[in-house]
Amino acid sequence: MAPRQTEWDFGLSRLSKFFAGPWSYDRTVDETISDAALGHLDEPAGEAAWAILADAVRLEQSSLSTEVITTVWMVASEGGYNLDAFGVDGRDWLRQVAAVCSEQARQADPEGASAVEPVAASEESVRAVLAAIAAVEPALTAKAATFYGHGPGEVVRVLELVAAQVDPDLGFRLLLRVLVACWLPISDAQYAQYEALGEVFGYGRFHVSDVAHQTRW
Repeated sequence: MAPRQTEWDFGLSRLSKFFAGPWSYDRTVDETISDAALGHLDEPAGEAAWAILADAVRLEQSSLSTEVITTVWMVASEGGYNLDAFGVDGRDWLRQVAAVCSEQARQADPEGASAVEPVAASEESVRAVLAAIAAVEPALTAKAATFYGHGPGEVVRVLELVAAQVDPDLGFRLLLRVLVACWLPISDAQYAQYEALGEVFGYGRFHVSDVAHQTRW
C-alpha cells in the first residue's frame, strides 16, 4: 500500500483525541469536529475531513450494535465526550460527525466528493490486527481497573468487532489510540509488530510512534 498523504494519525482515531478528557467546553461539538477535520498544514486540503468522514460512515453503516459504537468512542476519547451522559445515540453521533466533515471535504474539493465504499480487506490483515488486539488483554486486565466504565474484556471485544466486521485499518488505529488512552505498557516486540502493521496500512512516520514511549514503562 502506498503511504498516505499524512505523517500523522487520521480518521476517527484522530478525532477522538480532540475530545479526550477533560474535553474543552469552550468549543462547541461541531467546532471541535471541524478543528480535527482541518488536518495538518502539510496535508492536502480536505484529506483529514475525508478520512474522518469515511471512518464515520463505515462504522455507522456497519452491522455493529449502537452499544459497541458507543463503547469504542468512549474508550478512544478517554471518556471526554460521554455520549451516554449527553443523551447522544452512538449512531446519531457518527451521523453528526459525517455531516460536519462532509461539508468541509466538499468545500476543500467540490469535485472530489465521492461515495464511501466498504473496505475490501485481506484475511491476513484482519488476522494480524485481531492478534495484536487480543495480545493486549492481559495488560488491560493486569491494571485491575475499568476503563471509562468498561472492563478489559469488553474493550478487547469491541476493538475485535471493528477490525473484523468494519475495517482492520480502523481497528488497528483505534487499538493504538486505546493503548495511549489506557496508559498500557507494551513490549519492544509488540512495538515492532505495530510498526510492521503500520507499513502494511501505509501509515506516516509519526503515527505508530505515538506509542513508542510506552515500551519504557
